[in-house]
Amino acid sequence: MIIPSPDPSIIIPQLDDHQSRPLMEKMARLFRQIGALKEVERFRKDLSLPYEAQRLSQRAYRLYDEYLVYALRKLQKKCWQVYCAPGCAACCFSMPAGISNWELLLIYDHLQQAGQLSIAFRRNLERCQVLSRVSGQLLDGWTRKGTEDKSRYERLLHDYSWAKHPCAFQTEAQECEIYSVRPLACRMHFSFTPPELCDPAHPQFPQAVRLNLSPHDSVEEALQELDSRLKIGISDILAPGLVSLTANVLRFSPILWL
Repeated sequence: MIIPSPDPSIIIPQLDDHQSRPLMEKMARLFRQIGALKEVERFRKDLSLPYEAQRLSQRAYRLYDEYLVYALRKLQKKCWQVYCAPGCAACCFSMPAGISNWELLLIYDHLQQAGQLSIAFRRNLERCQVLSRVSGQLLDGWTRKGTEDKSRYERLLHDYSWAKHPCAFQTEAQECEIYSVRPLACRMHFSFTPPELCDPAHPQFPQAVRLNLSPHDSVEEALQELDSRLKIGISDILAPGLVSLTANVLRFSPILWL
């Protein structure tokens, strides 16, 4: 994979190597373990899950963070400078997409436990209204099938970023309220050019160098299998997915951890 650069000799190191591959395999195995739990398939009826599922998810996130540290170190050895740092929220005007239903469930539980669900629901409902405005249609029925029209899907997300609405979970101090359970779509994104170039309105936006250090296909497949067992079927876009999960699936009820 080559990053556009003035120096064509700079190439992203292969991220499917002897060190990253085991991390991704372990991560995929953890999500498959969650999917194999009998409570997962009954979740829609019982609204309960074993603590084991929460523990396995936390381990999977730690593995992914370890993978990111390793990949970024390799990039830095190639003289790439990562501009992302605490307090920078330049990319948090985009609408995260490609989020699994399982990840949305973890975000919902985090908000419920923190007593922030109602306010988060209102804020994300506002973001849904912006999405509807830029797309010209309602988004409640958006699921992964909506990604089949790639150009339309990407155009929606592009137009939303131009609307300049900060993420519903961004604080005034530019911190993330769901940082510990932020989805992979947020964890994977990095900028190798100054943060002001992440603004689509910036004249040099097309020249910005941004990279998604996405997980291996095995992880994506494991999450898809887990989602199919959950049988929730909500949008993979953050705001409409969370709003639909809250109002239509869980109806503001807490998840019972067994």
